Amino acid sequence: MEALDAVLSGAQVLAVPLRAGGRKKQLVGAADDGDFCWLTQEDLVRYFLNSIGLFYHVAARSVSSLGLVRTDFLSVRPGEAALSAVPLIRRAVATETAVAVVAEDGHLVGEISPALLAACDETAAAAIATLSAADLMAYVDYFGSPPEHISRAIKAGLKDKGLDAMLALVEDETLSSFSSASSSSDEEAGRTQLRRPSSGSYGRRAADEPVVCSPASSLVAVLVQALAHRVSYVWVLDEDSDCRLAGIVTFADVLRVFREQLL
Repeated sequence: MEALDAVLSGAQVLAVPLRAGGRKKQLVGAADDGDFCWLTQEDLVRYFLNSIGLFYHVAARSVSSLGLVRTDFLSVRPGEAALSAVPLIRRAVATETAVAVVAEDGHLVGEISPALLAACDETAAAAIATLSAADLMAYVDYFGSPPEHISRAIKAGLKDKGLDAMLALVEDETLSSFSSASSSSDEEAGRTQLRRPSSGSYGRRAADEPVVCSPASSLVAVLVQALAHRVSYVWVLDEDSDCRLAGIVTFADVLRVFREQLL
């Protein structure tokens, strides 16, 4: 209960001392040499899912009826400058969610995931400084190795802004990537092929489509879906409005529902 309350109060990761046995991870910078394990929102959700029989009266209810569809989600238009999304990305990091890229008609185009953005190399700063939100989304989805038209857009934007040092960095990274690709094995070449643009409007990979559900989806179904895709949130599309984005369901709100059941 204390761990759950700590997470609901805003803690993203708890370090739990291990006296004996268990999965051990050394905590860097700890006051002593003890072993610790990490405890996250996902761990707590998995714990409750494993005991879902005790919460059957809420598990089968829809996320809408439980009031879990949050409408104050973070969003940006595809054509907006990626730089304008930086404050939203910061908030997404704090809430363990993502920034939705939403078209003018309300349809979900994709998302800018802080977790995937963090996995990109230092040229991500150049992408944020020059690209639109839609192109940044594609850049992130390709783990910093975007299609040629996005690379050209980054270089052109840097040149127009007079950011010569950053342009040189991007060009060096491009040459390094090309050299690595040329000398890679057939297996590595196969991985590179996964980065080819799909037929989507913004050249995104189908494997990186956002995880979505409907307002009528049951709580347990949404949990299974989120855990299967290793995300802490699921976008909600309203089937009654041509599948426009209606909101988001987060692990934090789901944990609050379970917490209320324990009172």
